[in-house]
Amino acid sequence: MSYLRNPPFDEKDFPAFATMREQLGFLPNFYVAQTTRPDLIEAEVALMGAILLKDGALSRKQKEYVFLVTSAANLSTYCVTAHCEIVRMLKLEGPEPEQIAIDHVHAKIPIADKALLNFCAKFNKQPSKIASNDIETLRTYGFTEQQIMEAIVIVGFSQFANTVAFGLGTVPDFHNAKINAALGQGEGAAQTTQEAPATSRA
Repeated sequence: MSYLRNPPFDEKDFPAFATMREQLGFLPNFYVAQTTRPDLIEAEVALMGAILLKDGALSRKQKEYVFLVTSAANLSTYCVTAHCEIVRMLKLEGPEPEQIAIDHVHAKIPIADKALLNFCAKFNKQPSKIASNDIETLRTYGFTEQQIMEAIVIVGFSQFANTVAFGLGTVPDFHNAKINAALGQGEGAAQTTQEAPATSRA
């Protein structure tokens, strides 16, 4: 399931896991791989809930789009495949999430959303190159200060999740041939094909 050795656990000992199953429909391997530190799991789930798992200034769809574009640019197979499934589970209307992740520029989404994703892609790749004119461009598309701030924070959160997934060697929860091909199986070929052993006693 990951590079780390984790002992068997009981889901009842992890209140955050019930939250994940309720809000996402599954228990991500990302968190299962961290069961030696329940305190970190609780903190990360709370952070994700505040940043990503509810409508804010940005809609839930826009937030997922930002997460997908950032994670795909960082070649995080784990995060992209997980959130493609989350978009489907939420029944968010729009293009297939794989299209957003791989090539949002040609996706049939509002031009303002494309501008937002273009900004996020640049910010993710070259954060030191962001200048006031980039923010002003978003304003011309109608984005508010709160929406811009949320987008910036989501990019940072995405980078955090991507980096942790790489470090843990987390096995993707779902097989997605299109994403695996496009991203070159970013977390390692073996991880996208091998079955993870069951460690939960739920």
